[in-house]
Amino acid sequence: MNKIMKIDKDAQIYRNGIEKQLKEKQNELENIIEDMLISFQEESKNIKNDICSEKIIEAEHKVGIIKKEKEEELSNINRKYQINKLDIVEIVFNRIVKSV
Repeated sequence: MNKIMKIDKDAQIYRNGIEKQLKEKQNELENIIEDMLISFQEESKNIKNDICSEKIIEAEHKVGIIKKEKEEELSNINRKYQINKLDIVEIVFNRIVKSV
């Protein structure tokens, strides 16, 4: 009878040890998963920031190109106006004089 009780007691101790190890492993895995989630969130945030920065730089570059093109167009229009200013004034003056 004592042997049976000892075997039962040893089995219970063994079960308790296994349950304790399972709980420890479960806690360890939960901590690993939580750390992985935090790491994933940080990495996702960094990737988003990098993409946003790249897009901003790209957009600023395009703005610079467009601005330069428009400045060149404006300069060409102004140059053509300066060249033809006297002709334009003469044409307008002649139209006014003829209409009177």
